[in-house]
Amino acid sequence: MTVSRTCILWLQLLLFSAGNPAIASSPENDHKAKKLYKEGLALKQSGQLNAASACFTAAIREDEGLTGAHLELALVYRLQQQTESAKQQFLVLLRKEPFHKVALQNVAELYYEQQAFEDALTYAQQAQEAGAGRMERMIGLCYYHLDHADNAIRHLTKALDEEPANPAVPYKLAQVLALQERYEESIGYYHASLRIDSTQANLFYELGMIHYNMAQFKHAAGAFEKANALGRPADADYYYNLGNACLRQSETEEGIRHLKSALTLRPKDIRTMLSLANAYYKKQDYTNALTQWNGILVMQPMNAFAMFMLGKSYIGAGQLAKGQQICDQALALGDVK
Repeated sequence: MTVSRTCILWLQLLLFSAGNPAIASSPENDHKAKKLYKEGLALKQSGQLNAASACFTAAIREDEGLTGAHLELALVYRLQQQTESAKQQFLVLLRKEPFHKVALQNVAELYYEQQAFEDALTYAQQAQEAGAGRMERMIGLCYYHLDHADNAIRHLTKALDEEPANPAVPYKLAQVLALQERYEESIGYYHASLRIDSTQANLFYELGMIHYNMAQFKHAAGAFEKANALGRPADADYYYNLGNACLRQSETEEGIRHLKSALTLRPKDIRTMLSLANAYYKKQDYTNALTQWNGILVMQPMNAFAMFMLGKSYIGAGQLAKGQQICDQALALGDVK
């Protein structure tokens, strides 16, 4: 993008005056700085960010105390996704105005983007003290990443009042509560987020996992299917979890079908093979159960549980002697639970 001719000329003049102590700041310089600042604002408004940056830089060189130019230059860097340059420019401004709430808020956000959560928390708290609004979510998120769950919950709860229309606030609160195994409370906040935005596929999937952990398998299966309908990929994990939720509701055929899909997408997955083998065994489909138990033992020859269940499947299939011999071998290996 072409930098305006005016800004280029001012930069050239300023480079000259920087090496010439006879040229000092004056009311004329202040006027020039404000003119460059206004031109920079117009260029920024029109999307000419490189040109705007040049004008703000020239304005600062004319008048180092022009805080508006420092702020706008930093904001331009943010728009250009120059994270470190933006942060450093905001810090320059804060050395001039330590309680500049916009600068403090932006520095907090930039440190957060860089995953420097302790620094992000410090500046977020300072921004809040300086009068910046809606900082509770940022503070809560920092505490979450710093593994201070109680503080995270406290500040995210306050953020619900600050940002009542933001579905991300109850969503994050639900996740933090789930990690604390406070599942009933967590479910309430998942639903609160969905009342704001009912199209969140990943949220439905996580909600399904919470229901599953609470042995609410019908709700779990429904949430998994809703997630898929909203665009969550039907990958191996999806079919594995949905299949097991169906099996826990005694929907055996559905469960087996989903587990077979999971195994197709991720062949030789031990946990899927175990679930499928157990499902076949409970259904008394011993032929398919034998196939799965044998497959597991090919990969894990010393798996005492799989060996024991292989023996039981042979017994169920009518091969009593062979089955009993395999069961005895499994018991000799150790724990078969």
